[in-house]
Amino acid sequence: MNLKLKSLLFLICFLPVVAIAQDGIAWDDLSSELQGILGPMQPQWDALPPIRQQRLSNGARRWQSLTPEQRGEAQQQFRAWVQRSPEQRQNIRNRFNRFQDMPPERQRAVRNRFERFRDLPPDRQEELRRRFDENRAAGQTREQTREQFRTQNPTQPRRSPTIQRAPDRQTPTRPQQQNRATRPAPGR
Repeated sequence: MNLKLKSLLFLICFLPVVAIAQDGIAWDDLSSELQGILGPMQPQWDALPPIRQQRLSNGARRWQSLTPEQRGEAQQQFRAWVQRSPEQRQNIRNRFNRFQDMPPERQRAVRNRFERFRDLPPDRQEELRRRFDENRAAGQTREQTREQFRTQNPTQPRRSPTIQRAPDRQTPTRPQQQNRATRPAPGR
């Protein structure tokens, strides 16, 4: 197949997909419910990148499926997010990205520790937060801080220390060893 024919087939097959991805979603193509949810975005909707339009419309669909209690909780979380400084938001994004990069078993372990922490009484949670902040301010490493929490937190499982086993062969002790001068010569 010559190059011109391959190029033509490529354009015929993939150009519609590219055009759809670049066009985005027209405001009039949104349902009236989605338009109601996304109303504040209408003035700038056409200027938004297509991927952003898609994410916003998906988010609006998820919003529709939430119960009133879930919506109230989401609004509280959003207000808390908006009140954070840009540095705090970036720190949260960085931690989230680090979490996403962890292997699944490590993610499960982190989630389990968080669940155990969340099940603690509020005064114990506050005490742990305070001690963690103090240790961090003192320049203690994360591992040192974790070990300190493990030893002082009975709900956290402790790692058993690594025990080094003695070698299988027995080395002679002092009384069994003989000085060359007192050892009988071989064959006597």
